[in-house]
Amino acid sequence: MPRKRRSKKGAPLIVKVGSAVAKIYRDKNRGSARFTVSYYDAARRRRREFYTDEASAKTAARLAATKLQNGEVSALELTNQDRSNYLHALGLLGPLKTRIDVAISEYAEARKALGASGSVLEAARFYAKHHPTSLPRKTVREVLDELLASKRADHMSERYISDLDSRIGKFAECFDRPISEITGDDMQKWLVGLKLAPRGRNNFRNNIVLLLNYARKRGYLPKNQATEAAELTKAKAGEADIEIFTPEQISTLLTHADESLILYIAIGAFTGLRTAELQRLEWSEIKLDQDVIEVTAKKAKTRSRRLVPIQPNLRAWILPHIRRQGPVCWLATINQKAYDFARGLKIAWPQNGLRHSYASYRLADIQDAAKVALEMGNSPQMVFQHYRELVTPADAKKWWAIAPLQPGKVVALPA
Repeated sequence: MPRKRRSKKGAPLIVKVGSAVAKIYRDKNRGSARFTVSYYDAARRRRREFYTDEASAKTAARLAATKLQNGEVSALELTNQDRSNYLHALGLLGPLKTRIDVAISEYAEARKALGASGSVLEAARFYAKHHPTSLPRKTVREVLDELLASKRADHMSERYISDLDSRIGKFAECFDRPISEITGDDMQKWLVGLKLAPRGRNNFRNNIVLLLNYARKRGYLPKNQATEAAELTKAKAGEADIEIFTPEQISTLLTHADESLILYIAIGAFTGLRTAELQRLEWSEIKLDQDVIEVTAKKAKTRSRRLVPIQPNLRAWILPHIRRQGPVCWLATINQKAYDFARGLKIAWPQNGLRHSYASYRLADIQDAAKVALEMGNSPQMVFQHYRELVTPADAKKWWAIAPLQPGKVVALPA
């Protein structure tokens, strides 16, 4: 370590490194303080350098004494500008406690990595923005668990919570690291890699957006900027034709359906309840004395209560199976069982086939889009746009006449 020793008042400050010595003299030049660094090089030539502040003079004296002690005389042969740049660099690195050779090496490597894509400063600012050291390092799974707990506290349905856990759980398995380190590019590639239909992919996207918005609200992501999920692109779905069941197909399905499926098919076909609404339906919500099924606000997708009429043929399907309480469709895997059952009868099960069928045959029967929309929890524009002219009034008459006569038989009700 260099040693500094100041002699008597007015004497130079002596800086020693080993046996090498450099001296700092203080005087005035035109009324301002001036510091002169003086030393003898290896050829015994006297060198003098002038500075306006003591700190720079001390740094220069240390450098000169160190180089002399190490025998690096040629390194002292710097131009005034070179020396000024060097000393300035040392001053900047001092608070960081980083050697100048280390700083230069890191800068050179960073420039190579960036190529022509930007400056080192821009890269550092981008990294600091996306990896803030003050944020808690919460993993995706930890944030998901907190989100699920909050949804339970808000009394959301277990089916909804289970769906969130399933979808975002897959995301958490693939990104087992702090949520703040996941980039939008990472998420976009993951979504595309799912190889799902547009609607399915968009459902996953919406869940990820929900998760990251929750993380930002909790302070696990920067609150003053959009999350990385905000720019995830939505998959574009083409306008698919609405597919429905024919009266003959529904008759065949109901004829062969067992106890676990018969009401799922009948209520779906003759009320248009959404799949999730069917799965949540309780016997207490089937009000035969009023000829309506109540879809409560808690169970409806739109969070709005509605009443769906029980048509005469549906009443006939319900009566033999009536219960006082409990779920109507009690089988947990009822969706898959229904699809497999239809496939066994060589009947294709269209997407949302029961709901689309109800809308089509109901609209053809009553010719009132607003009323059908109210029963379905939809907009009249949606009903009119998608279901008008899909079936004829004659087909509608067949549909609403499908009813059981006895177990295992399906006939038309009297006109």
